Amino acid sequence: MTHPAGHTAATHDQSDALGLTILCLARHRSLDHLTLSAPALAGVLLVPVAFNVAEWMLRDHISGIWVGVLRFWIDKLGIDGVVIEQLTRVAWFDFNLPYTNVVAPVPDVLTWFVTLIATLAVCLMALRIRDLYLPLRYFLLFAVFIEVTALLFFAVAPQSFPYTASRYVDNGVKTCASLLFLLPWAHALVYYIFDFSWPKKIFLTLLTLVFVMIAVPMQLALHVYLMVSCSLLMMPLLSFVFGPTMLVFGCIALYGWAMSWQRVERSAL
Repeated sequence: MTHPAGHTAATHDQSDALGLTILCLARHRSLDHLTLSAPALAGVLLVPVAFNVAEWMLRDHISGIWVGVLRFWIDKLGIDGVVIEQLTRVAWFDFNLPYTNVVAPVPDVLTWFVTLIATLAVCLMALRIRDLYLPLRYFLLFAVFIEVTALLFFAVAPQSFPYTASRYVDNGVKTCASLLFLLPWAHALVYYIFDFSWPKKIFLTLLTLVFVMIAVPMQLALHVYLMVSCSLLMMPLLSFVFGPTMLVFGCIALYGWAMSWQRVERSAL
């Protein structure tokens, strides 16, 4: 039996005696060993360092852009709040980041019942989604679960909620600032090791960083508006479902797109 190029001959077994044709299976790429040349390995280690150094040198400019965007939207949306820039510790480092001083109310009875009705409606809609869209059903049911826990908490002890809108935004800014420094290393682990040209690798990281830098203040401004308009009842949902999770989804989408780009021969890396 003639085997296609790149295939290894199948092992003969007792079925040969019965005159049965043995299928020749291609070796799956997951069984291949990943080998990197010395220059490629150096690039995997040094390019993230270069990105981190550039981010550190531009940290004040990035913070200034975030402050400007937050101030713009808080003013345009008519929110009673102030955005300042203050020295903040993130991990082991201190640098300036935006701080938003804003107050979101505790939900009143009407807001609580309206949210309950909306949550039940979403739950019923999710249960009627066809199996073809099963991931969407699970996503909506997870959001319903988060909102139900918030409804139960504010029904029992509304004045004991430990977080404020200002603290929520402050934690979001810190988390996203950390994400900016971690993204190049994530790409080094899951993208730089593959046989794409280095301009494409660097472009993906640069594009993803720009996406995060633009999305963060826009997303936080929207969250502030929703919390001020709909009360703190929205905070758990925004935090667990529509917060950093959405940013990560966006980064994964860009990564998936980049994996479809044309590759080069490994010897050219």
